[in-house]
Amino acid sequence: MDTIVEAVEDLKAGKLVIVVDDENRENEGDFVAISEYIKADTINFMITHGKGLVCTAVDREIAKRLGLVLMPTTHTDPFATAFTISVDHKKTTTGISAFDRATTIRALANPFSGKDDFHQPGHVFPLIAKDGGVFVRQGHTEAAVDLAKLCGATPSGTICEIIHSDGSMARLNDLEKMAEQFNIRIISVQQLVTYKITQNEECGVIE
Repeated sequence: MDTIVEAVEDLKAGKLVIVVDDENRENEGDFVAISEYIKADTINFMITHGKGLVCTAVDREIAKRLGLVLMPTTHTDPFATAFTISVDHKKTTTGISAFDRATTIRALANPFSGKDDFHQPGHVFPLIAKDGGVFVRQGHTEAAVDLAKLCGATPSGTICEIIHSDGSMARLNDLEKMAEQFNIRIISVQQLVTYKITQNEECGVIE
């Protein structure tokens, strides 16, 4: 595994990283990128090599400002992923291309955006992170938002599950091989929890 500091350095440079959760939880890896830095080629890489659903994690304040409403009224998901109704930015065309999705994601992270800037439903799936981040819920949603905060960026990260070539979920051994193949940093949610504890919980931006 790489260090949190190394991962943040790459994220601040506009690169993506792989974040792995606990083997007793989902036992999955996601690509994670900072939403305000996202580009079409990053989205294209995610959907080509990750093959999962592209979602954008935001904090509660952003969700409230943009009027993002949770999809179900009652969760049946055991991990309680807080999906909202999907969105497209009003300046996109079909909304599904890598360029359109990047436009929508950057707009979600833009502090000047409002709810009238988006159409619903769309092709980007916002997720609302729990207050308290990975201390409260050790999910990729909270990890993405916490990493964005460490970058000094808008508290929003974009994630995509990584699926093995045989259609099953990629596990740690597969993820480590992918990280080496593409020279991508790989970290775990538990590392992020530990880092925040060692930095007295409310750790600041990594310079």
